[in-house]
Amino acid sequence: MKKLTLIVLLINIPLLGQTSLSEFSVSGNLKVYFGSESISPKFASIVLLPNNHITEIDSLGNYKFDNLKSGTYKIMVIDYNPNPKKFRFEIDSSSISDFNLIVDANCEVSKEIAEQDIQNDKPRLLLISGIAPYVSFEDNKFAKKYGIIFQDFGDTPPAENCVKQYNSTVFDFLDKKFGKKWREEVRDDVIGLK
Repeated sequence: MKKLTLIVLLINIPLLGQTSLSEFSVSGNLKVYFGSESISPKFASIVLLPNNHITEIDSLGNYKFDNLKSGTYKIMVIDYNPNPKKFRFEIDSSSISDFNLIVDANCEVSKEIAEQDIQNDKPRLLLISGIAPYVSFEDNKFAKKYGIIFQDFGDTPPAENCVKQYNSTVFDFLDKKFGKKWREEVRDDVIGLK
């Protein structure tokens, strides 16, 4: 019986070694275009298909999936676009360490949109307040005085970096037209103000 156990162990040890040799990884870095600006975002979720494994990027925009077998996979970034692009890759006999991803945030608001709105005399200050937007009498006074429209996306906003880029352009416009005085009167929850 001891010999049989020893033989079974000796046969299985090489099989265990083969399992670790046939497992691979894929890793890389994520950059996101917000309008014309490319940045490494602070957060993003990346999905590996067909496994449906999800990982988060680190503070530098890096991601990694381990324990992969040979085969064809797809990766998609799910945070910045309602129809995320799928990046296809194949693992044959080695891991992939530089599968870098570049995605477009598909901003519905951006620096370019803000410039168009300013040119059309319809600049907005964008808010993200949650389920129930907050509107006050002071908002209407500010809007009339400075020619600004407040737009609140509620709990379904575009990517925050897109909103910041838009608002930053409007801030510059207001600074040039009115000086810094408007900053003392505006709502303090305008995205990107602080």
